[in-house]
Amino acid sequence: MSADSAWDVQTAIYSRLSGTSALTALLAAGAAGVCDHVPEGMAFPYVVLSTLQAQPGDTQQTHGYDITLSIASYSRGEGMKELRGIMAAIYDTLHDASFSVPNQTLILCRQLSSETQLEQDGVTRAGLQRFRIITEPV
Repeated sequence: MSADSAWDVQTAIYSRLSGTSALTALLAAGAAGVCDHVPEGMAFPYVVLSTLQAQPGDTQQTHGYDITLSIASYSRGEGMKELRGIMAAIYDTLHDASFSVPNQTLILCRQLSSETQLEQDGVTRAGLQRFRIITEPV
């Protein structure tokens, strides 16, 4: 998998998340609350495109890609309700969705797992969702 292919997938996911009003309405900074680098002083809640793992998914006919992308959500809302709402919006936006990936054909986008936890500061709640994305070159 070329670095450009991984970048194409990440930018497609970013565009999908930041362009979904059901998600961005839940974030303090709106669409700017979806990022791959958290600016200093970012208001809670926000979403971060985190770890991206890519493996060749070649077949006899094509050279595909099998990607696992982790998406982290952070909230300081009381309890888990706010965080769970954000995670549900991410799920609804990506799970079994059909969307464009530059230079590739999207075969699958499916949530593999999700988890939540209270961070060590005792105030911040974190959610982590892992998605499997399979693509083939156009």
